[in-house]
Amino acid sequence: MAHTRRQDDGDRPGGDSPRPGAEPPSARASGPHGGSEPAGGSAAVDVLDRAAAQLAGLGADPSAREVLAELLTSTLHAFTRTRSTRDPLPDTAPGSAEEALAVLAGLDHLRSALAAIDSTWQVQAEQRIARDDEAHDVPASRRGKGASHEISLARRVSPSSGSYSLAAARRLVQQLPGTTSVLRSGRLTAEQASTVATTLDGASPETCARIDRLIAEEPDALQGRGRKRLASELRGMVQQLEPEGSRDRAERAARARHVTMTPLADGMARLSAVLPGLEAASVMQTLHARSESLRAAGSRTPARALEADLLVDAVLRAAPTGTALTPTAARPRLDLGIVITDRALLGRGDEEECALLEGYGTIPAHVITDTLQGRPPGRIREVGSEDPPVISGTPAAEGPFDPDDPVGTNDPHGAGTSDPPDPSASIEHPDQEAAAVFRRLYASPRPGELVAMESRARAFPVGLSRLIRLRDVTCRTPWCNAVIRHIDHVVPHHRGGPTSYENGQGLCVRCNLAKEHGQWEVTAADAEAGAGAEAGAGAGADGSTRHRWISPHRAVGYSSPPSVIPPPLRAEGSAHTSGNDSAPTEDGGSPLGGDAGTP
Repeated sequence: MAHTRRQDDGDRPGGDSPRPGAEPPSARASGPHGGSEPAGGSAAVDVLDRAAAQLAGLGADPSAREVLAELLTSTLHAFTRTRSTRDPLPDTAPGSAEEALAVLAGLDHLRSALAAIDSTWQVQAEQRIARDDEAHDVPASRRGKGASHEISLARRVSPSSGSYSLAAARRLVQQLPGTTSVLRSGRLTAEQASTVATTLDGASPETCARIDRLIAEEPDALQGRGRKRLASELRGMVQQLEPEGSRDRAERAARARHVTMTPLADGMARLSAVLPGLEAASVMQTLHARSESLRAAGSRTPARALEADLLVDAVLRAAPTGTALTPTAARPRLDLGIVITDRALLGRGDEEECALLEGYGTIPAHVITDTLQGRPPGRIREVGSEDPPVISGTPAAEGPFDPDDPVGTNDPHGAGTSDPPDPSASIEHPDQEAAAVFRRLYASPRPGELVAMESRARAFPVGLSRLIRLRDVTCRTPWCNAVIRHIDHVVPHHRGGPTSYENGQGLCVRCNLAKEHGQWEVTAADAEAGAGAEAGAGAGADGSTRHRWISPHRAVGYSSPPSVIPPPLRAEGSAHTSGNDSAPTEDGGSPLGGDAGTP
């Protein structure tokens, strides 16, 4: 395969000549395991010739062939003009470490080129969808409004990520052509280009043009700069070039403050807050000072864990209308939905049992039961202490637990003690402070679905809405993980769709509004199977209904709710394995089901 060498290779030892002992690229072929074929075997030539013949014989529109040609050219350049290794792939020895690094460098170069092509085609797709809307007499104010959603479905990303990506692509292609060109040549990484595009959000066209010229004229100046450092330098340049707009930018940024939660493993979650810098620094300094004070008073809990406890305590004790972290006597009422089996709730299940926490997702069942009994994980109990740990703010249990037994053991002598507790001891029971309700719902043991409900009303009743929210956990749109804000009819009500559990789905605001732009089709995934299908058509392996989404311009995606109570995965041959849903399917499929694949 002929290739073009880098122009600056002549100053390295050996100049433009291959390294001593290296075979010419046409004389060998190498694979992922370092294997090679001599020239006489012509393995590489056959493979490349076969691929080239297939492409040459592809019956496609000239514009489609042009796109494929651009992709092939980018691939060729990526592996013959590699910039992050001394030798490109054709000049490395078969089976060597240099060859492996050259492959990785070539892939990174190709990733940059593909990012430039991807940005260009995102903008092309948006423009074509807008033109199509105009041809169908869509009002000017709504033309192209659904483009972001369709592009996200085609790219298999969440609508929120797709919206940000499209905005960055628009800025790269339309306002930063020099940066886009450098990205296409592989002299800028995809991450750097994304950083440039997002950091310049809100900057004036003049500022964008000036920074774009600097990058295009001297792209090597960005070598070695990671995302944080590059973003910091770009913010400094914007500040120098647009000092008069600094206050407006600060105002817009402050209005975008928000708090998000990301579920983590083992029943934990990350709570992130975007705050004004001064307030964030003040909060952290206050938490640090209070945690150090508690440590000095003898607490054995690590300082960082104490900071987390203090933050939770301050928020849960804050008045509903208060703006400061000031403890008050009243606490806002919480209503947390928990889906749990009776086995786990009554302590009859094993450690494999799971529950579902509204707004969080799947969580180990023992985390719920231990917390209900006043023994949340991660709390240090002093050695020799006979009193049960009192956790300020522990939610009150609603169920078969004795309210006079904070530990939940129903032991008249307390948690492992031999003497009755001193009635004069001042023990603050969690119920005295908590204003939380754990709403228990039971699931069908085999498919793991909640009991269905139906209504004749157009709007979903509160109870049915809550049930659908608990079932879907997050927005039901493919690839979207946003918080559910609306309960929507799968088959619209005006087309005869019932207000039922099966015909309801939880959506975020963005996705629900996007469905109004164009004719979206949402149907059971296997509905086309017709009358010959079994009763479970359109259902995943766990019995949940799987939906197929088709956008107005034919992008396709699939979605299904998570299994409310995931079936336990047992090792094959385990004594606990029985002929239930947790066993692997006959075709080797996973018992988890979901949207792992298409029908």
